[in-house]
Amino acid sequence: MKKNDILVSITASRSKGDIVYTVEASSDITNEEFEYYLGEIVNGICGWKHNICEENIRSYKGLIKQKKK
Repeated sequence: MKKNDILVSITASRSKGDIVYTVEASSDITNEEFEYYLGEIVNGICGWKHNICEENIRSYKGLIKQKKK
């Protein structure tokens, strides 16, 4: 990640007609911290947009790029 103060970044963007998302984490945080921050981000979004996180919503979709070799 480019800035030292960014721990986790989630971005949605357009690429070649697709909408893709990217999740990046600083190399300075542990897996446990990364999971915690992602959970807190989701909780914050659910608090902000209640209808997105209703219990009856069970389907999510995202485009995942093939792993680079």
